[in-house]
Amino acid sequence: MVEAAISLPLIIITAMLLIRLFVFYLEILTTGVKEHRKALEAQDAYKGIVMRTYDMSEEVIMLRGGVLKKNVSKRIDVKAYLINEDFLVRSGEALD
Repeated sequence: MVEAAISLPLIIITAMLLIRLFVFYLEILTTGVKEHRKALEAQDAYKGIVMRTYDMSEEVIMLRGGVLKKNVSKRIDVKAYLINEDFLVRSGEALD
């Protein structure tokens, strides 16, 4: 009986940690998709000179708790090149 009293809580705490890690990785995925959509919207709305860079960063944090003794975090950096395609097409037609 003593063995079950020691091992069962450890198994439950470990399962809870695995669920928290799975949710953390899903949050990283959704944050990456959200930032990618923002970059695509910035690309669609860009009307400036030929090209410019787009840099954004977001940090996802999983707070410590249970067996986890440290805060786990992941920094997501998004870099895109914003290109004014209309300007490129028109300048190409002018050179012909």
